[in-house]
Amino acid sequence: MTTLPTYVVSMQKKGILLPQSTVAEIIPYEPLQRLEDTPDWFLGLLSWRGVQVPVSSFEMLTVQRASFSLASVSSAGLVVIRGLNDQNALPYHAMVAQAAPRLVELSAEMLFETGEEPEKTEIARVRFEDDIISIPDLDNVEAALRNILLS
Repeated sequence: MTTLPTYVVSMQKKGILLPQSTVAEIIPYEPLQRLEDTPDWFLGLLSWRGVQVPVSSFEMLTVQRASFSLASVSSAGLVVIRGLNDQNALPYHAMVAQAAPRLVELSAEMLFETGEEPEKTEIARVRFEDDIISIPDLDNVEAALRNILLS
């Protein structure tokens, strides 16, 4: 049975799965620099290791009428993700986690189909343990971020 080290990241309503290889660092939540005239899902810029990293709310990008709030700033974190495409334009981006992500050794046998249709920012929705979890389409998330940053 092949396993993949994967982070289970808690969002507001559900979680997402991120392979450990895509995660550059997980840091405590800190205030972000807001940019004017950006969509609600674009939360701002994080100054991280000398780089300005765009931060998104995965749920607001995925669900049109979602809103963003932190359950607790003290337990929230920022998951810094390595850019998959066009490293020059977007070397990193980040998502807000409601609590510290948990690292698990994940195998295909641990995931079950839900039959739910994924949104445009999701590859799939799966049942993991007792929860419905999203496998994000990071290509789509990065494309949305590049559209904001390069416009």
